[in-house]
Amino acid sequence: MIKLEVHPKVLMSLSQAFPKPNRAATKALNKYVQVLEQLLFEAWLHGPTPEQRKLKLFGLSLYQLSTKGGQIGPKKIRIHKWLKDQKLELVQAVTKGSNLNGRLSEVKLTKLVTMTNTLEVEEEITMTVHNKTDREISAYLTGDEQANQALFDLLHPDYDDCWSEHFILNQFDPIQVDARSLESYIVWLTTEATKLTKDKKAAAIRQARIVLGSSKAFNGWYLQRKKPSEFGRMYYEGVSVQNVNKELRRAMLGNCWEYDIRSSVIAWKMGFAQQYLTSEGLDGDVRRNFPATLNYLEDKADFMRTVCLYVFDGRSKGAGEFHMKLLKQAFTAISFGARLASTGWQDGLGNWNNPALVNILKNTEERNRFFNDRSVRAFIKEQNTLDEYLFKQFKTQHPELVKLPCLLTHSGRLSKAKVLAYLYQHGETRVMDIVRATAAANDRKPLANVHDAIFFKRRLGAELKAEIEWQMRSQTGNPYWHLTAKELTRYEPRYLDARLEESAHRARIEQEQVLAQGYESICFMQA
Repeated sequence: MIKLEVHPKVLMSLSQAFPKPNRAATKALNKYVQVLEQLLFEAWLHGPTPEQRKLKLFGLSLYQLSTKGGQIGPKKIRIHKWLKDQKLELVQAVTKGSNLNGRLSEVKLTKLVTMTNTLEVEEEITMTVHNKTDREISAYLTGDEQANQALFDLLHPDYDDCWSEHFILNQFDPIQVDARSLESYIVWLTTEATKLTKDKKAAAIRQARIVLGSSKAFNGWYLQRKKPSEFGRMYYEGVSVQNVNKELRRAMLGNCWEYDIRSSVIAWKMGFAQQYLTSEGLDGDVRRNFPATLNYLEDKADFMRTVCLYVFDGRSKGAGEFHMKLLKQAFTAISFGARLASTGWQDGLGNWNNPALVNILKNTEERNRFFNDRSVRAFIKEQNTLDEYLFKQFKTQHPELVKLPCLLTHSGRLSKAKVLAYLYQHGETRVMDIVRATAAANDRKPLANVHDAIFFKRRLGAELKAEIEWQMRSQTGNPYWHLTAKELTRYEPRYLDARLEESAHRARIEQEQVLAQGYESICFMQA
């Protein structure tokens, strides 16, 4: 939790200026401090930029601080303005935000206030973890009931004890958190994770502490507030299984099985390939017309290895996994409409933007080889064909949607990229609803959902998996849907209690051996 301690002279000055009614100054300052704590917590929740972390700045709305921070006196003077006029402000603006561009102000705390953040993992744990027991580490990471409840209240200020289970399920997607696994993940982050940058590690720890503390206050359940998107997906506000890294997700869920749609965007598009050929009066053989895309879907590993050998020229064998990751990102970008372009552009705010593929394949020679690869060019051509068909069909079949603000560019034109994303995400949601419904009909309830992936506590049997895939294909008319299974294992506790006991036992044995040897020597000398 974020707690602020204000220098006594601030309250003293406010009390002298507004002595009546009794304790008016105390109540007014407390309210202002609470609002500032909330805004600082929200800034911490979203995470500081590297520059903000270095300069100890916080991004928050000074307008909200001023309007919500309360008033005092018969003239209803805003506390924020009074503090500034008296040079007793608790925060100072370094850069001011603007409603025009949606940017928050960047502020720093003054010398009149001291901040304590109990959710930050101090560097001390890194130095002392080997001397702590499992119980001590758990207590250190989890915090007390009062702190956890305060965290929960900050995340859910509208919570009411009268909320029914039906209401909660309507507003939230609850997930049951494996607390011991999550605690072990935090210990791993602070003591063993050496390949993460400081900022990524700090972000992961911040998110893990939020999930851990909040779930402790709600009987082990973490509430993800639903935030439906106009594009068809279900998102969540704040920290959720969707926006954390894969390892933190694994730590949160514990032992489970993940099932995701293999190459979901490509599979979705290929579901329209036969319609396209029929509408254009072309040869109905899908394989003859879309060979690269089918190769990608049916044997993705071989397809990617072939492209990898050509693009990276086989020069850095040790980086094979990294290169495959880059290619996966590149093909995903292409499936969402990325073009073969190397020239960037300047946006309306003066910021320079590079094409997606330039940001992924930064080496010019490697990028050019990727652009010139025969399989890649064929794949892109086939994707463009399907994109154009889907865009054309959308305009023809859904004239009522072509003016949706979310589908238009800043200049008011219909955006093909946004239309494709809209169509895909609605299609993705539909097919995942089929997965959930078929699983529920077989008494299998998911632990969590992440767009085109779903998590179950136990592995789906071969028959049930086949049944779900058949329902996906038959109900959508798309024969290319396929689920890929992956087992996830929890982060195991370090069992430090046992290790400490074992270490103490060994020390006692060694001491007894030393004493025994000394006893034998004395006896020998006496003889």
